[in-house]
Amino acid sequence: MAFLNADWRDFESTPASKEKPDRSITIFDYHRILSKTGWKVTHRIECLLSSERLSGNHVHKMQDKRILGTVGRTLLIAKKI
Repeated sequence: MAFLNADWRDFESTPASKEKPDRSITIFDYHRILSKTGWKVTHRIECLLSSERLSGNHVHKMQDKRILGTVGRTLLIAKKI
C-alpha cells in the first residue's frame, strides 16, 4: 500500500510554541495505526511541494506570529503482514 499524507496541525493562527501536540495528527500517528492494523511500513519518502502555494502576505503573517508551516507530504509504503 502507498499512503500519501500530510501532518495535520493547528498552525493556521497558532504560534509554534503554543501548538498542542495532542491536538494534531502526524506521521507518527499514521505509522502507529498502520502497525496496529497489520501493516509493516517499509519505506518513508518525503515529497516536497512548491512553496508557491504560500503567498508573500501569508508568509509574512506566519513570520510575525512565529507560525510553522509545511510544504511537503510524506509517502508511506507498507505491506500486509
